[in-house]
Amino acid sequence: MAEIKRNNVKDFNAKGDGKTDDTLAIQNAIDDLYRSPIDGDSSLFKEGGIVYFPAGKYIVSKPIYITKAGISLEGQTATASVIVPMGTLQNRKLYFDGKLEGNAVIDFVYYSGAGKTGTRSFIRNIGMKNLSFDLINIDKTTVLRLLRPYDLCIFESLIFKNIRSTAIEAISEYPDNTEPAVKGLGQGVILRDIHIDNSSTILDSLKDGKYVTFNKLLDKGRPQDATSPVIHFENINESSLTNVKIIACGSDVDEEGNVIRENGAPKIAHAMRIGVLTEGCQGITIKESAFTLLSKPAIQIQRGTFGKQQTGLFHFIQGNTFEELTGGGIKIDGGAEPFETPGRKGVSEVTISENRFLGNTTSQYFYIVDNCDLVTIRDRCSLFIGAGAINTTVYAIDTNKSATETKIQDNGKKSIIMGRKYNFTDGTDAYIFSTRLIPERLSIPVLKKSELKSETSQKIEGDIVLAQIDELSSQLVILKRWQDGSLRWVNMKDELIFTVELISIDDFYATATTIKGSYKGIENIAQLRLTARYNNRQEVTSILGGTLNMDGTFEFYILGKGIDLLDCSQLLLDAVDREGNSLNSIDVPILFNENITVNPYSFKDQYITGTYSSLIKSIKLISTKVTNGGTLTNGIFKFYAIGNMDKTVSCFIVGYDANGHERVRSIVPIID
Repeated sequence: MAEIKRNNVKDFNAKGDGKTDDTLAIQNAIDDLYRSPIDGDSSLFKEGGIVYFPAGKYIVSKPIYITKAGISLEGQTATASVIVPMGTLQNRKLYFDGKLEGNAVIDFVYYSGAGKTGTRSFIRNIGMKNLSFDLINIDKTTVLRLLRPYDLCIFESLIFKNIRSTAIEAISEYPDNTEPAVKGLGQGVILRDIHIDNSSTILDSLKDGKYVTFNKLLDKGRPQDATSPVIHFENINESSLTNVKIIACGSDVDEEGNVIRENGAPKIAHAMRIGVLTEGCQGITIKESAFTLLSKPAIQIQRGTFGKQQTGLFHFIQGNTFEELTGGGIKIDGGAEPFETPGRKGVSEVTISENRFLGNTTSQYFYIVDNCDLVTIRDRCSLFIGAGAINTTVYAIDTNKSATETKIQDNGKKSIIMGRKYNFTDGTDAYIFSTRLIPERLSIPVLKKSELKSETSQKIEGDIVLAQIDELSSQLVILKRWQDGSLRWVNMKDELIFTVELISIDDFYATATTIKGSYKGIENIAQLRLTARYNNRQEVTSILGGTLNMDGTFEFYILGKGIDLLDCSQLLLDAVDREGNSLNSIDVPILFNENITVNPYSFKDQYITGTYSSLIKSIKLISTKVTNGGTLTNGIFKFYAIGNMDKTVSCFIVGYDANGHERVRSIVPIID
């Protein structure tokens, strides 16, 4: 067999000096592979060969077209052989060949003999390896574009630097074709060992032994300008990405290129772009890859926008690393259902497993799934399941920690979630199974009644269990919202499983320091809670405490707890479980046993005298008028009476507490 044809671009006058425009030389080296060695008729010759790039920097100013199968572009090494697309600056934007976007640096597309792309692609057995691209001089131009590639399309050992556009795009139709006919599908695209970044040279560094601070952008790699998906597949099947690293490293800079700093150090930027976007693709594998510093999902799977197929099926995402992301790791959203296929989800049969998330900057949810069917996740994850998701299965290492620290938010239909609850207040853990599926047979856990207390710490309304009440009986119970707003275990008769019967509260006087009483149900109570509401005041005082005695009595010491008994409109005592749910409550009546005794008074005397009890802080004389006054000393009062008494009416001494509330009144006995 003859050796495959191999063209060195320098044999076609390419310089690779980083100054000369090598576009024509590279295109000629490619086109030469199409010529038949017999008669030069390129239509007879579809399998080309290799175009080789020795070490150097090759400037290109126009798109390079590969229009036949069997062409591979290869460099010496990915760091030595560099292609540098050169744009022109217009209105502070970089245009490539007169276009801001919509074209590509290297375009792989099959053309028929009539010069048309046809309805089916035969651009197969194409590829590229050991090359790098420095995109410092272009903004929105796609670097590598494959139009309906078809098998054996292998791109490996590539580096993309300073990229703000799409690095690799495999699509079924050109984006400027607004009304495309239904086209064939692409398939068989292999991406492996690829490094892509839009780094910017602005970070501080050591130079000549001195620490140098850069305050100005030294190249065109603004992370803020990187908005296009890094890799974009549309209507592509049976393809894979392996060891693809997408990193949006660099610092935040303003439009003038000035470095934005925080605490003296450059502020790290997150590019507003998707790492890998698939639309209407099927059979896509993404594994052992890395995604860093993005503010949009690292991987997004969605419904196709045009082309032969719309539904995205069979994606396998495994063993990837997601680091310093604010937009989440993976987003699956099938979008709105098309009119022609009502009820059909836009994405289905996706498997996610064994990925890891790193960094100090994290997203609220690692994974977001919605408008999809049959998504399976085997991972340690935080997850949001939207209302449009159906049949989502999650094998998580751990599930929700508490009502305020939600790791898995499930709004979907027929979701199955399995994972470990490990943060019970009593120090135990359990492997739990939570389901919203309605199968023909549903098994639920069987727990002792005492073990239900740990379940309530998760506060998941709707939990159901067969509870062993004692050795001889069990009840089916559910965790539901009770009348007081707390989550409570109830049986099928809507009766509380955990109840506390406060039998009695001893008489409680405003001068007492302790509330005492008795109760039943000691095994259920964790502590007592006392709540005070006040007259003409909005604030509420609530304290936890109390001593539960084994003989069924309790004591609640209240002195110095901040409760103003004199101004209480209601004093409520609750028995609560370990999670703060009220098991029972009772009003505590406050008794005032205050008194005033008045000695007999004669109109010949100057003073009305008598005794008073401890809560009385002031007195008044009520006759035909109300008169303030009197002195209160060590339980004995004196009130100057001359001029204030009236023989024709009954006169009273009235006692008031420290808040000015009347507590007791006593008639003044008058003698001649």
